[in-house]
Amino acid sequence: MYGRTDTDEQMDDVGRSIQGLSDKSETEYKAYTRRWVILLAVSLLNFSNAMNWVTFAPIANLTGVYFETSLNNVNMLSIVFMIVSIPVGFVVCWLLDSIGLAIGLWLGAALNAIGCVMRVFAWMHGGRFWLLMFGQSLCAVAQPFGLFPPTKVAAVWFPNDQRATANMLASMANPVGIAVGMLVPPFIVTASELKSSMFRLLWICVIPAALNVVCTLSVTRNKPPTPPSASADDVSEPFFSGLKKLWHNRQYHLLLFAWGVGLGIFNVLITLLQQFLCPWGYEDRFAGVAGGVMCLAGLIGSGLTSWYVDKTKNFVLALKLCYGGAAIGLCWFAMVSSMRDQKALVLGSVMLFGFFGYGLLPVALELGVECTYPVAEATSAGILWLAGQIFGIALVVVASLPIMQTPLTDAQQRYSECSVHNSTSEPNDYDMTRSTLMICGVAAFTILIFLPCFRSPYRRVAAERGEDLNVPLHMHF
Repeated sequence: MYGRTDTDEQMDDVGRSIQGLSDKSETEYKAYTRRWVILLAVSLLNFSNAMNWVTFAPIANLTGVYFETSLNNVNMLSIVFMIVSIPVGFVVCWLLDSIGLAIGLWLGAALNAIGCVMRVFAWMHGGRFWLLMFGQSLCAVAQPFGLFPPTKVAAVWFPNDQRATANMLASMANPVGIAVGMLVPPFIVTASELKSSMFRLLWICVIPAALNVVCTLSVTRNKPPTPPSASADDVSEPFFSGLKKLWHNRQYHLLLFAWGVGLGIFNVLITLLQQFLCPWGYEDRFAGVAGGVMCLAGLIGSGLTSWYVDKTKNFVLALKLCYGGAAIGLCWFAMVSSMRDQKALVLGSVMLFGFFGYGLLPVALELGVECTYPVAEATSAGILWLAGQIFGIALVVVASLPIMQTPLTDAQQRYSECSVHNSTSEPNDYDMTRSTLMICGVAAFTILIFLPCFRSPYRRVAAERGEDLNVPLHMHF
C-alpha cells in the first residue's frame, strides 16, 4: 500500500553490508606495517599545512608592515583556507572515495609544497602581497587532502581496536602544526630585522612540506592486500548515494551542526587571538604562546579520548563531556582575556578549551562514521570538515564587524600592543570583547540543542558484532 522510503532503502543497504560481514566471518585479517608510513604521510601533510595556515596570525601587525597591506588583508591569509576548502572539499570527498587515497595524498603534498615555495617568491620579489596570497591559496587547496583522509586511513588500514588512535594521530598533526605555527613566528620575526627574519620564517615552513613530499612518494596503494577488519573489507556507498543518505540522517545533522560550530569557534580563536589580546597589553609572543599551549593541550586531550573510545566504544558520552568542557574553557577565556596582567588565567583558559575542544575531534569524526555506516568514511568526515569551515567563515566575519569593535579609551591606548603604523595600514586600536562574548553565546546555544537531543546507534560496531541492523538498535545518549 505504501511506497518505499529512504529509511527502508538505507536499512536494506545496511542489511546487505551485514550479510557481507557475516559471509567474511572466516576471513583471516591482517594489519600491515606499512600502515604507519601512510599514517605518517597524512600526518606530515596536516602538520605542514596547518603551519602554513596560521603562519601570519600571531604576527599580523608585522606582516601588514612588511607586505604593506591592511590588517583585514592579513586576516584573509587565514580566512582563504576556509573559503577555498568549501568548493574543493566536495571534489576531494569524491576523489578519495572514487579514485583512491594515494592520488589524493600526492596532489595534497604537491600543492602544499608549491604554495610554500610561492610564499618565498613573494619575499624575493620585494614583498608582493598578491604573490603571497597566491601561495596561501595553493596551500588552502591542499588542506582538504590532509584533513579528510584520517578516518579512511584508519578504517581501511588499521584494526578496529586501533582506529580511533590512528584517526587521532593523523588528525592531531593539524593542531600540532598550528601550535608550531603560533609559537615560532613571534620568536623569529622582529621589527628591527623584519626583512631577513621574515625570509627565515618562510624557509622554515618549506622544510616540513618537502619532507611530506618525500614521504608521500612511498604511498602506492589505496588499500592493503588483506583487510585488517571485517568492515574494511566491505564496500562503501558510492559518493552521491552516500550524500543522499547523509541528507536524510537527522542524527548526523545534529552532529554536523555541533561540530561545525565548535570548529568555527576554534578558527575564530586561531585567526583573531592576537587581536583579542593585544588591546590589553599582551604582546605578540604571548599570543603565540597562548595559541601553541591551546593546541598542545588539545593533543593530550585527544590522546586520552581516543584511548577511551578505542577501549569502550562510548563515543556519545565522550563527545558530550568534551563539548561541555570546551564551552566552560571558552567562557573563562572571554572573562579573563579582557583583564590586564592575567597571563596565567589566560593560559589556563585556553588550555582548558584546547584540552576538551580538540579532545572531541577524533571522537566526532569516528562517531560520524558510526552513525552513517555504510557511507564512505571520507564522505562523512569531509562534510563535517566543510561545515566547520563554513561556520568558521561566518563567525570570523561577524567577529570582525565594526559593531563588534569598540575604540580603546585613552588609558587603554597607553598599554595596548596593537598599533603598528605604516603608509598603508591602519592601527588595530579596538577592543574586541564583544566578539568573544558573541562566540560564547553561540557555543551556549549549541549546547542547549545538542546535549539533550543527540543520540545515535553505533552502526559500524553493531555490524562487526554481527547484529541485525534491520531492527532498531540501542540508542546511545
